[in-house]
Amino acid sequence: MAVRLAQNYDLPAALGVWREANSARGRPPDAARIARVRAKLAAPDALLLIACAATRVVGMLLAEPGRGQDGQGPRLDGLCHISMVFVHPDRWGRHVGERLIGYLADQAGSRGYARLQLWTGADNDRALRLYRRVGFVPSGRTSRTDGGLAIVQFVRPTSGS
Repeated sequence: MAVRLAQNYDLPAALGVWREANSARGRPPDAARIARVRAKLAAPDALLLIACAATRVVGMLLAEPGRGQDGQGPRLDGLCHISMVFVHPDRWGRHVGERLIGYLADQAGSRGYARLQLWTGADNDRALRLYRRVGFVPSGRTSRTDGGLAIVQFVRPTSGS
């Protein structure tokens, strides 16, 4: 399995992995959410990584510059925010997420980022195990999504720190 920076032609496949993973978790996205994510993947400051098995995209990770005020404020020097990590359901448990995050930690460090951060569902056991395995620790911050779900923040240094 190879991990690399995505190209424009990879966007449909990355979006497909996101859709399949959400559907497998019982949250099939509606058209409006698909359009929002498609735009986010194509944003100029998006750092989109994909994991490929042969020619098939089996995982995706989206990172972007970290911002103050929970993403609404100005960019924060040295902070890389992980927005999404999704693996195709038929590859769950095969360390695809670990490979994506490891590659990001290397890429982010070489791009001047010192820290990585992310938010995940407080009850998303699969994600919580993954993030702890790759060196993330809880920051102590918690919040709720617009839909009322509890989320927790995790942080770790990049590989270059």
